[in-house]
Amino acid sequence: MTVTARETESVLPSAAEAAADEEVRAEEVQVQAQEDQKQAVLEHRPAPPAVPSGPGRARTELKREIELDFIRGIAILLVLDYHAPIGVMLYPFKLMGFPHFGWVGVDIFFVLSGFLVGGLLIKEWKVRGRIDSKRFLIRRGFKIWPQYYVFLGLNLVTGHRRPMSLLGNFLNVQNYVRGSIPHTWSLAVEEHAYLLLVLCLAVAARRKTRMRNLFLFLAATTAFVFVMRLVLINKGYNVFPWTHTRIDGIIYGVMLAILYHYVPDTFHKVQNWTWLWLATLACALLYFRFFNALVPWELSLSWDFGSATGIALIMLLYKHREGRVRPWAYRFVAFIGLYSYGIYLWHIAVRDPLGKFAMRLPHWISPTALAVLPIVGGILMGMFFTKLVEFPTLKLRDRLFPRRIYSPVGVPAEILEHKAHHTPPAADATGPLVLPAAPSV
Repeated sequence: MTVTARETESVLPSAAEAAADEEVRAEEVQVQAQEDQKQAVLEHRPAPPAVPSGPGRARTELKREIELDFIRGIAILLVLDYHAPIGVMLYPFKLMGFPHFGWVGVDIFFVLSGFLVGGLLIKEWKVRGRIDSKRFLIRRGFKIWPQYYVFLGLNLVTGHRRPMSLLGNFLNVQNYVRGSIPHTWSLAVEEHAYLLLVLCLAVAARRKTRMRNLFLFLAATTAFVFVMRLVLINKGYNVFPWTHTRIDGIIYGVMLAILYHYVPDTFHKVQNWTWLWLATLACALLYFRFFNALVPWELSLSWDFGSATGIALIMLLYKHREGRVRPWAYRFVAFIGLYSYGIYLWHIAVRDPLGKFAMRLPHWISPTALAVLPIVGGILMGMFFTKLVEFPTLKLRDRLFPRRIYSPVGVPAEILEHKAHHTPPAADATGPLVLPAAPSV
């Protein structure tokens, strides 16, 4: 469904639409470059090169934001260490009596996913005045499904799983069906969240809902999920993998995206309260140290602290700084984050074989190999299939269904929308490009 007056609009863009999309993306690139140059002057460092403007400007290509990949890298390394036979990356915390809390990596992924996917839709709504839901879902399918179904297919071909045991996985309801591949539960939560988010925003766009009211609705939803999860877990239900009990982390990310794009000055002001976000991380660590996973309500609260960790990391680490030189360790973690989806999907497949191999090695090296090989093997396996499957399909996706918006974050939508209404838009073959007004805050 496309939220526009033309209900029968084709999924594939016309030449005029493609030109309009490119103009919007190019404008965003131009504004981002101007902001980067201003920030460079304030920080007394060399400014990044200017972006050509006007009709002859180069086609816009998406630049990855290293801060986001760094957060992804932190999350996937936590998960890898948690699933490894011997966890080593959080060993200093183990010496202080901490149980392994690498599971928090999934909660970080949830918040980051909501921030980016929600940001993409919110920004499109604000800048273009509509949400192309069909285009969004097709593009998400190109991103998630090819590598996912290759993974399922290889599980069948190699005999690791029987067809009926993977029925839940093939239908993307594996978090509600027994016998599915355990670690894929979080992928189902995200898939369901995308569908619900598109539906929610489509209804909001049709009803011309004020963004403030949408924000309050999402806040009320997280409160409802919080209470419902506590009630269900205290009655003995296994609420760990269910979408309706774990979707709140993704919603928190969407709420951050609304603030980022609709009230960017307020967002950045709150983001600069570094003491608050460091205190949030400290409180989360204290809870991870002392909570008892065998007590239902304490286990439920641990996931809330996991979401708080994801929010704090975004507020502390996502500060777009084009041209800033990063330490090698930062770049290495961000490089791993680039392949985080593939690594998450495939790392379990190599854990047990490499673990068995490590245990057959001489005793003086076996423990080290048992700790390192599954993690390294999971990273390499994820990188291999990402390059083999995901990257080529993403190129095909961008050729068939180009992005409507240059970046889900970057320049806040409030700034872009303001420029669109104060700068005469470029005309195409069918007439002037008109951007309808988005809902007010």
